[in-house]
Amino acid sequence: MGLEMQIVGEIGGICFGDGYKTIVMGVMNLSPSSFYKGSIKKTPNDIQEKILEFENEGVDIIDVGAISSAPSFIYNSVEDESESVELERLKVFFDVIDEIGCNIPISVDTQSHKTAKFVLKSGASMINDISGLKSDSMMADTVSDYNASLSVMACQFQPGDVFKIPDIINELEKSKELAVNAGISRKKIIIDPGLGAWVPERNTKNDYMIIKHLEKMRVIDQPILVGISRKSFIGAVIGKTSEERLWGSLSATSIAISNGAHIVRTHDVRETKDACLVADYLKFLDEKETSYK
Repeated sequence: MGLEMQIVGEIGGICFGDGYKTIVMGVMNLSPSSFYKGSIKKTPNDIQEKILEFENEGVDIIDVGAISSAPSFIYNSVEDESESVELERLKVFFDVIDEIGCNIPISVDTQSHKTAKFVLKSGASMINDISGLKSDSMMADTVSDYNASLSVMACQFQPGDVFKIPDIINELEKSKELAVNAGISRKKIIIDPGLGAWVPERNTKNDYMIIKHLEKMRVIDQPILVGISRKSFIGAVIGKTSEERLWGSLSATSIAISNGAHIVRTHDVRETKDACLVADYLKFLDEKETSYK
C-alpha cells in the first residue's frame, strides 16, 4: 500500500485492519421478524447452542440484534418492536452469556442509547448503530462512557438512505465526527457503507457499485465493515431466496475483501471463514512478507 496510511482498529482486544486477517462477525437475531429465518434464536437453549456453534466455527465477533431492521417494503412480516422488547430479549441473551462464560467479543445492533448502556454494562464490546449516530443524540456519549467500539452505518435521515459513493462518504464522515467529538477513540470507530435494500429508492446496481468501489471509503481512514450475507441484492442477480443465497454471498464477500473490507458480517461463519482465508491469501500475496497477522 506504499506510503498510504495504515488503517487499524480494535474491538474487545482484537486488532484488525490493514495487514491483519479479515474479521468474521457472526450474526444472531433474537427477533422473529428478521429476514433470514436461519439466524433467529428465541430461547435460552437456542441461543446457547448458536454461541457454541460460533465458537466451534472460529467466529471472531458475535453481532446480536434484538429488533429487526429488515425493510418492511420487502418483508411484509416485519413488526414494530419497542425498546422494552429489545431490552427484554437482550437480557435473556446476556444471561446465557454469563451462564456459559463466553469470551467472544459481543457487538449489539441497536439505535437506542438506553439499550446500549444496558448491553455495555453487561459486557458488550461494541455497538453497531445502523443510523450512524443520527437517531439518538445520546448514543455517542454512551459508547464513549464505556470506552467501547462503535460501528456507524451510512445514514442521512434513516438507515441506508444514501447509496451513492460521495454521499455515503459524506455521511460517514459526519458520523465519525460525532463519535470523535464525544471522545470515542479513533481506533474504535468502524464504518459501514450500508449494503442492502434499506429504502425503496435503492436498486441492485447501487449495492454492487459500492462493493466495486469500496476502496474509495479509505479516504475516511477507518476500518470498513460490510454486511453482504444473503441480502436481496444477491438474490436479485442469482434469482434465489435468502435460504439459497450462500454461494452468491461468498462470491461478493471475497470481492469486497479484495476491495478493502476489514470485517465481514455473516450468517454463515464456517463457509465465510474459508472464503476469507482464500481472499486474504490473495490480498497479501504481493506483500514482502509471506505471512500476515
